Amino acid sequence: MDDRTKTKATRAVLRVGDGRGFVVTANFTFPKRVIITAAHCLPHFPPCQAFSYLEERTYQKLLGPLGGDTTVWAECLFADPIADIAVVGAPDGQVLPEECEKYEELVEAIRPLRIADPPRDGPGLMLSLDQHWLPCRVRSGESRLTTSGAKTVGGMSGSPIITEAGEAIGVVVIGSSREFSEGPHPRLTRCLPAWALPGRPRGP
Repeated sequence: MDDRTKTKATRAVLRVGDGRGFVVTANFTFPKRVIITAAHCLPHFPPCQAFSYLEERTYQKLLGPLGGDTTVWAECLFADPIADIAVVGAPDGQVLPEECEKYEELVEAIRPLRIADPPRDGPGLMLSLDQHWLPCRVRSGESRLTTSGAKTVGGMSGSPIITEAGEAIGVVVIGSSREFSEGPHPRLTRCLPAWALPGRPRGP
């Protein structure tokens, strides 16, 4: 990966609580920028109810730049506790207009990562705590990825696993505090909902 691609990929990563996340474009009825992270980076898991209250799905001061303070609010749009993956987006613009505007200002200044299918067995990269891209080997399973050659550590959760072309293929969810620091990590094209993936119908 050349330095320009590395810089662009780094700029797509931000802070989510005590971990990280990265910006992608979701396919709603019109494109929206959302943030993919590890579900355990959320301060608490949203209730498993279709009729949950807005305040139960909205997190105050969750987002911020890498190395900076978290000052921006976000709403949980999707979370899977088994795969350990979540998607957050803008707070409700009618109820929380100022917080929604701050979210939009944050993500609109970031060039989103493109989501792609991973190689069956090939090269990849993960972002270290000091913001260097660490080369690794990625092996893909049905819904998970394993990595070797670059161990994950605490604080890297939510970081993207990318290809040498700078495309996001997975999200780091396991650090050195766990026995299996090399995975498994969620495979984006299998663990995300259809609206968060490229090339899918956006609806009417």
